[in-house]
Amino acid sequence: MDHPDEFALEDAAVARLLRAQAPGWAALPVRRIGSSGTDNAIYRLGERLCLRVPRRPSAVGLLANEMDWLPRLGSLPLEVPHLRLRGRGDTASVPDFAVFDWLEGGIASMAAIADWPEAARRLAAFLGALKKKDTRAAPRAGESNHRRGVALGDLSPVTRDCIDLLADEIDAARARRLWESACAAVFRGPAVWLHGDLKADNLIARDGALCGVIDWGLAAVGDPAVDCAAAWSWVAPSARDVFRDALNVDDAEWLRARGWALYAAVVALSHYRGGGNEALCRQSRQTLARLDLLR
Repeated sequence: MDHPDEFALEDAAVARLLRAQAPGWAALPVRRIGSSGTDNAIYRLGERLCLRVPRRPSAVGLLANEMDWLPRLGSLPLEVPHLRLRGRGDTASVPDFAVFDWLEGGIASMAAIADWPEAARRLAAFLGALKKKDTRAAPRAGESNHRRGVALGDLSPVTRDCIDLLADEIDAARARRLWESACAAVFRGPAVWLHGDLKADNLIARDGALCGVIDWGLAAVGDPAVDCAAAWSWVAPSARDVFRDALNVDDAEWLRARGWALYAAVVALSHYRGGGNEALCRQSRQTLARLDLLR
């Protein structure tokens, strides 16, 4: 499913802007690659670089946020993209874009991970380090990052509507009970840095191991339970307890994490099912199955 406000991106225009602003890369081949992501078009630039350009106006601020803040987060236990160029767009056809180092590896799918307990520990160590980063002047969770990390109760209207829309696929009554319980486990702070979108497409595996985290557009300061939702959206069920123990998550945060996993899955599935993003729908159904909500 395409968004009606998508930019009419032309590959030739992207290549033209890149050549004008980075003539040293003019000889490198530029080729667009497929992705289940909905915010950015992704281009491979030679073998070592990646160009990302927003697909619609609402994604422009997300990429700007990533360019602003990812370089300031410093070293983390997993690899993150290194910004090489902050490109200026042509508003008539191409918005501002970014060139990052290409992280070698592939999508961290179930089959790509050889040792799930080790992968769970690596992700927990990464999130533990991210939580410790300085939050002074950092962007707060809210409308600018699609509300990832806000109080769960703020998301109740849309979540309840999506649950109702999916009543043919999920146990709606059970989903509503989970949601209300998660909202009642109110986040008391302190707010910390979060990635905001830890799904398989944004995690990189190499040689059977988790090695990197990409796509930081939703990063902000808020409730870290949104990233703990990876316990259901990504971590293999057999390693879920390993992940929780390594991250030392209390009962309230664990319950909110289940709520965040539910929220992300029902919003995505209700919007995209029957459309053009079957990969995202499969991910959402997998999450709902792991929450024991899929019929």
